[in-house]
This record gives sequence, structure tokens and C-alpha cells, in this order.
Amino acid sequence: MKKDYLDELIDANKAADPAFAEKWKEVEAEFRLLELRKKSGLTQEQVAAKLGVARPRIAEIERHPFSVSFGRLLKYMNAIGADVQIVEPGRKAPRQDRARARKAS
Repeated sequence: MKKDYLDELIDANKAADPAFAEKWKEVEAEFRLLELRKKSGLTQEQVAAKLGVARPRIAEIERHPFSVSFGRLLKYMNAIGADVQIVEPGRKAPRQDRARARKAS
């Protein structure tokens, strides 16, 4: 996929500023959690009900995914039906669709 101007600007800032790079990791995680929940078709209220917490707690998890415990994050991911993979540093997570394609053949 070709990078657009914004992607190039973000990459340049990440390379030049370690603080920006760290903050960008948080922003990417926020977008990803929100995207996964929306793909699951669940509202924050529905996820909150599954976890037995108030809706603002779900909003907080989505806004600040690095400030919650790993256990809480796993429960959130399970509630939205998302898979969690733990990958060694420096390695990329295998793409789910590639793994499924290999199983089918």
C-alpha cells in the first residue's frame, strides 16, 4: 500500500522525536480498539454489560489502552470477540487470513 503525505509525515516525526513515537503508539492502539469493537457490531454499552462494568470504563479502556492491566485488556478483547497474539520483539504477527489460507489448502 502506497503511503500518503500524512503517513510520511508521521513516519518522519516518529524517526525524529522519540516522545512523538511513543505517543503515536498509544494513538494507534486507541484507533485499533475502537475499530475492532465497531467491526464486532457492539456498542460500548453492550461491551460494558458483558464485562459487568459501566460504559465510561469501556470508553476509558479505548481512550487509554496502555493504562489498563493486561488482564482487563484481555477481557475487553474477549468481549468483542477479538483474538490476541503475543509476538516476540522484532517479529511481525502472522496475518490471520494467511494462516486460514494455509489450513484450507
